[in-house]
Order: sequence, then C-alpha cells, then structure tokens
Amino acid sequence: MPERIIAPRQAAWNILMASNTETGVLRKIFIVFRAYSWPASLVPVVIGTVAAARDAAISWPAFWLTFAAALLTHSAANLANTYFDWRNGVDRAETADDRGILDGLIGGRAAPYAAVSMFAAAGLIGLWLAWSRSVPELVALGAAGFALAWFYTADGSAYKYRALGEIGIFLAFGPLITGGTALIQSGRLDAWPFLLSVPVGLLIVAILHANNMRDAAGDRAAGISTLAMKAGPAAALAVYRALVLAPFLVAALYGLKWAFLAPLLSLPLALRLIALARGGRFTELVPATAGLVTAFGLLFATGLHLSI
Repeated sequence: MPERIIAPRQAAWNILMASNTETGVLRKIFIVFRAYSWPASLVPVVIGTVAAARDAAISWPAFWLTFAAALLTHSAANLANTYFDWRNGVDRAETADDRGILDGLIGGRAAPYAAVSMFAAAGLIGLWLAWSRSVPELVALGAAGFALAWFYTADGSAYKYRALGEIGIFLAFGPLITGGTALIQSGRLDAWPFLLSVPVGLLIVAILHANNMRDAAGDRAAGISTLAMKAGPAAALAVYRALVLAPFLVAALYGLKWAFLAPLLSLPLALRLIALARGGRFTELVPATAGLVTAFGLLFATGLHLSI
C-alpha cells in the first residue's frame, strides 16, 4: 500500500511513532538525526561565545537560542542528506550505515517535510536574533548556512557527490556558526572569531572524512565522488591524520598560552583515532571523531577563556 503524503506538522510526530516500535524514542531520534554528530553544532557556538566575551557581556538567552538554531539546522541537514542519499540510491539496505529511512524509523515521504520544518524553525529563531540583537548581517550568514546545508545533497547541486563536501562542512561549521555566534553576542563582525573557528572546523571535517572512508566502496558503486574515494586508502588515511593533528598546530599560532596548552589534553584521543583509522575500524572511528570535536573544542574554549 503506498505511503500517504504527510502534512509538515505531523512529520516530527511520525518520526517518533514510526514502525519498529521496539526501538526506543530516544534511540530513534539518535539514529534519524545522527545525534552523535551534534557536538559539531554545540562546540562552534561555545567558541564563538567565548571569543565575543573579550568585547561584550554574554547574553545567555541569545546563547541558547543560537545553539537551538544551529542544532535544528544541523539536524535538518542530516535528515535531508539521509533522504537524498536514500532517494538517489546512494544508501542501500545491505550496505548503508545511515539507517533512519531504511529501517523505517521515518518514512521516506515524511523526511523532507520534517527537514523543511526544522529549517523553518531555525530560520525564525535566526530572524528573531537578527532583530532583537540588531545584527542584520546575521540574515546573510544564516542564508549561506541554509544553502550549504540544503544543497549538500539536494537535486541540482549535490556538491557532496562531487568531492566538495569537506569545503562546505568546513565553511558551515567553522566560520559561519562561530562567526555568527560572535556577531550575535558582540553586535559586530570581527575577523577574530572567524580565525578561531579553524581548528574545530578541521576536526568537524574529519568526521565527514571518516564517514567517507567507511563508505568509499558503496559510494563508488553508487557513482558519486568523495575525497576519500578519489584519494585512495593510503592518501585518505594521510588526509585524516592531517585533519586530526593540524588543529593542535593551528592552536599554537594564536599566541595564547592556554588556548594551545589546554587542548593538548585531548592529544591522546587524537592518536587513538589515528590508530583506529589505520586499522580500518571506521564504524568506531566516525562517532569517536565527534568525541574528539567535543574534547578538543571545549578544552580550546576553556583555554581561550583563560587567555583573554
């Protein structure tokens, strides 16, 4: 029996009440929205807030609204990516690790409605912040973020399928979120937060690259192109190693003692990730790389706070 088209306001409820009822609600949310990757939304907001604290008092309501908008956009992008990968035959039941639609946790027709609903909610929050904080520049940054999120795998662009995903992810989760957060808090655009976004931006790209190393064979069969696939196993491993270690070197360039020293506490985790990648343990590597984003990012933010 064909699946009926579902109204947008019903989509979020259907995510929770989808088939496979033996799967808990929280587990469904974790799988459908790839919650392991959510640190990629939180950490840039924290760093942007700390960077702005050098020149302005922190508004905690604005912080939480910014985080909510970033998380909604991120989750919507993940769901849109799941939908387009499923519809375009990139994710297949026998090989895909992204199981949201394939396992019936959300219907294929409900997924785009849910994604658009979350994009809309994030947009409303962004417009409110732009108005209430008197930062009209935020509208342009937000529009750029939405474009990078939607066209990642959307028909007619799908830059992920052209080995350009790393560039889009770096821009979205590095300069845009970090710089946008600082703009909301301080009321002005400043190069400093954009520069500070580089280390964590590289680590967030490493999450994608680990995912693409894992999926290289399936992506080749689907006829799409990623950096990991084009590079080959040895070069892809070298790229991953560089993405994981470069942030520690970049942190040293800022000339802030604690911003360099504090993240070093996460270096053993980075070395463990390289060992996982070398051993081809990619299923473990993807969420573990998100763990490094959390550890490095929060330590870096703490070091920044102590330094400025």
